[in-house]
Amino acid sequence: MKKVRIMYCEGNIDGTIGGSYYSLLFLTAGLDRSKYEPVVVFRKDNGLIARYNEAGVQTMVIPHPSPMSFDPPGEKSSLLYRLSYPALRIVQKAVNFFRFLPFAALKLARLLRRERIDLLHLNNSIIRNNEWMLGAQIAGVPAITHERGINNSYHRLSRYYARRLSCVVCISDAVRDNLLDKGVIIRRAETIYNGIDPDIMQATSDPAEIRAAHQVDPNAKLIGVLGNIKEWKGQETAVRAMPLILRQHPDTVCMLVGDVSPSDSYYYERLQALIEELELGDRIVFTGYTNRVPEYLNALDIMLHTSIDPEPFGRVLIEAMSLRKPLIGAAAGAVPEIIDNGVSGYTFDPGNSEDLADKVIRMLDDPAAASAMAKRGYDLLHQKFHIDINVQRTQELYADILAD
Repeated sequence: MKKVRIMYCEGNIDGTIGGSYYSLLFLTAGLDRSKYEPVVVFRKDNGLIARYNEAGVQTMVIPHPSPMSFDPPGEKSSLLYRLSYPALRIVQKAVNFFRFLPFAALKLARLLRRERIDLLHLNNSIIRNNEWMLGAQIAGVPAITHERGINNSYHRLSRYYARRLSCVVCISDAVRDNLLDKGVIIRRAETIYNGIDPDIMQATSDPAEIRAAHQVDPNAKLIGVLGNIKEWKGQETAVRAMPLILRQHPDTVCMLVGDVSPSDSYYYERLQALIEELELGDRIVFTGYTNRVPEYLNALDIMLHTSIDPEPFGRVLIEAMSLRKPLIGAAAGAVPEIIDNGVSGYTFDPGNSEDLADKVIRMLDDPAAASAMAKRGYDLLHQKFHIDINVQRTQELYADILAD
């Protein structure tokens, strides 16, 4: 039987490895190779390609074209500059439009034909990879896309192509509902949750090692937020909750695990000022970047998810579930789909530090109940968020689309 060749495109153009890279890795590695032959295209070389290759997945790197810029002649104050600037901006926009869409689409159509691709699967959103959508249309190849974001708006071009895709795969009902609420017309939308294999989410070191590395008392109650330091990630809510928590549990430490990009340094500085104002210097720990997510999760007594904007999914939640960690998450976006409030963890009002503190105190007051919630979360992972379920449902979707 002829194998179905599926080309995937990860549309991130700067090579920064995020959750979409891992979701695609786990999917393509789990495909039934007697039926499917995956080919993954990246826009930039990255450190995860080796893992794809180790899993037997063919990869390609096709750089995204750089925008062209036309600088007006003369000094900015000169008459020639001021007269030519508007016209050159129009020319620049037109040239870049044709380079990024029709010209790029023709090249990609040739690629799809040359590689004998039966189905194109885009890995990001309807607002990205539009040149791939047009290329598939030219080549006569059915195309689907993941929708991994909760966006406030969708531009006209995205809406146009969304209607022509065979399916939009949403990573949560929250993502799907947002598309429909924004009036995006879709031929077909399916919710397929991101998945994880709990067997590979294993900590390779003792929790005491992580605590010692950051001078945290081995007997302290350790809570923490995992995620890059960004305003929408809501680490400030955890910081503001700490004085309330410390009144009931003075041996508590909060660990903020994640990197700080230059564009987010303002928020890091704001957090530092708040910590000083609240006199929490020895109770808040910034770890910086780490690639040892299982080890840091395993060191926590409670994992906090504090996003103040709706979370499209929240992979760190199912990572914590795989390690049987008690969870408290901000009740927006997909979080209530992952945490069954009062059963497999707690949810709280996003940005409400008092509500968060109350839920933390409840768990610290009753560790046995928190542990039971974590066990139910682990069971829920196997029922809804295991990678085998993700792969099975995706393969069923492929078969359905290709049968039409």
